[in-house]
Amino acid sequence: MDSALKTVRPLPGYRLEVTFQNGSMAIVNMEQRVKTLRFSRLSSEDTFSTARAEGDKVVWNDKGMTLGFYCNELLDAMMMD
Repeated sequence: MDSALKTVRPLPGYRLEVTFQNGSMAIVNMEQRVKTLRFSRLSSEDTFSTARAEGDKVVWNDKGMTLGFYCNELLDAMMMD
């Protein structure tokens, strides 16, 4: 099965521009989420700016470690705003 994600681009203010293979695009506001325990490792702007698409996950690099969250989890967070 092909990945639904095409690209992920970090934006200022802890936002992600997520582009899907079908051409749809969403802006996910993570500003409040990075203050929660689940996403707290993304609170560093340096870490957040490393976001990229990898399969069906959005991944970040944090001090040599890779952090990943499935796109559906991030989109669910977007729907709670």
